[in-house]
Amino acid sequence: MNFGKQDVFNPGDRFHGYVVERLLGNGGLGAVYLVRHEMLDTLFALKVLFPDVAKENDSYVKRFLREAKIATRIRHPNLVAVHDCGFDEERGLYYLVMDYVSGGDLRQAIAFAGHFDPDRAVEVILQVASALEAAQKYHVVHRDIKPENIMIQPDGLVKLVDLGIAKSDDIKDSLNTTTETVFGTPSYVAPEQAIDPAHVDTRADIYSLGVVLFEMIAGRPPYDGPNAPQILAQTLSEDPFPDIRDYNRNVKPLLAVLIRRMCVKERERRIADPTSLLAEFEKLGYHLSRPASAQVQYAEAADSAPTVKSVRDLLAKLPDKPAATLSFPTEDVEISGFVASLKRKRLFRRVRYALAALALLALAAGVAFCFIR
Repeated sequence: MNFGKQDVFNPGDRFHGYVVERLLGNGGLGAVYLVRHEMLDTLFALKVLFPDVAKENDSYVKRFLREAKIATRIRHPNLVAVHDCGFDEERGLYYLVMDYVSGGDLRQAIAFAGHFDPDRAVEVILQVASALEAAQKYHVVHRDIKPENIMIQPDGLVKLVDLGIAKSDDIKDSLNTTTETVFGTPSYVAPEQAIDPAHVDTRADIYSLGVVLFEMIAGRPPYDGPNAPQILAQTLSEDPFPDIRDYNRNVKPLLAVLIRRMCVKERERRIADPTSLLAEFEKLGYHLSRPASAQVQYAEAADSAPTVKSVRDLLAKLPDKPAATLSFPTEDVEISGFVASLKRKRLFRRVRYALAALALLALAAGVAFCFIR
C-alpha cells in the first residue's frame, strides 16, 4: 500500500514547540523533518505518519508507536533515542520526536564510496552489533537491518534506526500482534524470516547484519534481482552463501569465514547472538571503539517519560477493533505465494528423495535375498 509522497510541513512552520527547518525524507507512509526546539535551540528529527495512512489501517499506527515504545526503553549510544510522541488532532497526525543524526545513512555512503575497506566496514558493523546486544536484553529482534536503517554521523558514530517492525518478547503491550506478516527487506532477510516472520530470533538480525557487511565490502549485496521473489529464490535455495573473496580479494580469509558464519542459511548453525558475534570479531583483532560523542553512556533501560505515558495515552484512543495485518510494501501477496510454493517444492523434493532411498533399499534387499538363495 502506498499513499504517495505528501508535504505535511513547510520550512518555518511551528509545531508543538518546534520550528520546521527542512524536509529530511519523504516516503509512502510518512515523512521526516529537521526541526529546532524553540526554547532549547536544539535540532531534532520529527517523524510523522501521514493522516491517510493512519485512517486506512490502524496497524500502521501501532507499528509507528511501537518504535517509540521500544526506543524509549532501550537507551544505547548506537540506537536513535525517541524523546516524545503524540497525536495532533487538528492535523490528524501521529508524530515522533527523535535524535537528529547529522550525517547520512549507510546506503548513501556505499553509493558514494562504491565499497568500503574491510576494516572500516567492520568498525560500522561492530557498533550495530553493540546496539543489537543491548536490544537482546529485552529479547528485541529488529527484523529490518539494512543500510537505510544505519545512520553514520560525521564523527563516525553509528546509530541504528527504525524499530517499527521490531519484535519483543519482554516489552509486552497491545502493539504486538500475532498476525504480523512483515517480511523485512528481501535482499537482507534471513531464510527463516521469509518463511515464518512471526517466529524469528536475534539470529535473523545476525544474518541481515552479515549481508550488510558483505555489501559494504563487495559493493553489492550477495543476492540481487529485478524483484523480491527472484531475490528470495536465491536466499531460500540450498546453495551455500557466497564467498566475499570472490568479489574482493583484499578480505582476510578469517574475516571471509566469519561473514559466511553470520549468514549460514541453517539458523541452528549461525552465530547465536550479538555478544558471541562481538567475541568472534575480537578473536580476529577487531575491537569496538566509540567516537568521542558516544562516551557519555545512556542508561540502557529506562521508562523515559513523557514517551511511555504518551504511548499509553495514544493507545487508549485507538479504535477497539482487531488489528489488521501489516503488509509488505507492494509485493506482499506475490511474495507470500512464492514462499508457499517454494515450501511445497522443498517438501515434494524431500518426499521424492525418501521414496528413492526406500526403492534402493528394497532393491538391495532383493539382491541380497537372491545371493542367499
